[in-house]
Amino acid sequence: MNVLVLVPYLYDTAPGQRFRIEPWARYLERQGFRFTFVPFEDEALHRVFYRAGQHGRKTILMIKALIRRWRLLTRVHRYDVVFLHREAALLGPAILERWIVRRGVPLVYDFDDPLWIPYRSPTHGWLSRLKCLGKVASICRLATSVIVGNRRLEDYARQYTDRVYVVPSTIDFERYPVKPLSNTSLVTLGWTGSHSTLPFLRQIEGPLRRLQESLPFRLLVIADREPSGLDGLPVVFHSWRSATEALDLHAMDIGLAPFPEGGWNPWRCHGKILQYMAVGIPPVASPVGIIPTDYIRDGVNGFLARTEDEWVEKLSLLIRDPDLRHRLGRAARQTVEENFSAARWALRVGDILREAVEARYPSPTRKSGAS
Repeated sequence: MNVLVLVPYLYDTAPGQRFRIEPWARYLERQGFRFTFVPFEDEALHRVFYRAGQHGRKTILMIKALIRRWRLLTRVHRYDVVFLHREAALLGPAILERWIVRRGVPLVYDFDDPLWIPYRSPTHGWLSRLKCLGKVASICRLATSVIVGNRRLEDYARQYTDRVYVVPSTIDFERYPVKPLSNTSLVTLGWTGSHSTLPFLRQIEGPLRRLQESLPFRLLVIADREPSGLDGLPVVFHSWRSATEALDLHAMDIGLAPFPEGGWNPWRCHGKILQYMAVGIPPVASPVGIIPTDYIRDGVNGFLARTEDEWVEKLSLLIRDPDLRHRLGRAARQTVEENFSAARWALRVGDILREAVEARYPSPTRKSGAS
């Protein structure tokens, strides 16, 4: 089966793709699937996209990207199915998606964020106004099948189609070895993420400063840019690198995942928590969205903390007790192995792709009403 994968970003650069279609494709290729990844952005657009200013250059590169997409879609009939992650273009309505469907090619649509909720990027300026918030609903109506990252997103998609499947964000265990046991005297609190969620770390600045008064620790931040506003805290910064991402997490003893309750957060899949848990690091997270229902059982495979006092209490327990860290870390790893394995969920995605193609090309041996 030939699958055209339309994604917004370059391969191995964006969390949504890296925890979803990219690992799924690696496993499905072993079963004979053939995937062709085509990002909307190119290297030039990737270099400037999240930098402040340069709106003129961004506009030119966006136009060039749209032209590339249109040229590609003239050949879309050569593929058995199109797998679309998030959107075919980073701006405008669902024109490209509509073109795919009119060409008679099955469209499997995948999203893991509430793209219909307004969000104004601090780096994109007026380009943010070109986002079409009604696009998700339109694509859901158009798609042969819709894949969503959690039940909250499913509730939204089912307003527009009944062909909805929940497939969570996943971890490729071939790339995520367990952190070796460690009883170092200086405990490392860790946070990983991108520039878009880095401001959330400021949410626990108060608890970290209170902890610092009584307990020694260091704070490791792994991101695409350095944190700000944490002066006086024992911060160590490492630039994020995809090639060493999992092993870099081994330097942490406790994973931090603070989130505000508003905006996109109640709908998101929060891949950083799965990353911590996958390498056997106990997470401490805000009880937002699917985190307390799907990921963390408080005191079993991690901790939930809503108030400043709760953050101080839970982090203090883990810093003082290495046995507790190891016990919760082992349970965290088991949770991800049982529920969020890329190898397991790739098989489900393969079935969805086959069903989409079957809907276009019904088997000649299958009769109407046959079981």
